Amino acid sequence: MKIYGYKINGEKEYKLGEASFLCSLEEMDKLIEFLKYAKAYFSNEDYIDEPGHVHYRDWDKKWQKGTSDFIIVYDVPVKSK
Repeated sequence: MKIYGYKINGEKEYKLGEASFLCSLEEMDKLIEFLKYAKAYFSNEDYIDEPGHVHYRDWDKKWQKGTSDFIIVYDVPVKSK
């Protein structure tokens, strides 16, 4: 797993050695549900061999502009020949 970050309103990607989530127990539950959603989404036969990404902001109906977003980028497994 690799972790990347962006400055607010930035497009330049920074490789991170560590990331922190400052959140409540309720927010942790939402993160877990989002990760389950992302796993199910990319486990679907239509996507299993295709790279892609999902944003937390698009999944969370209560997400507000100006708050943090995070993105799960699916790393397609390399198939051995």
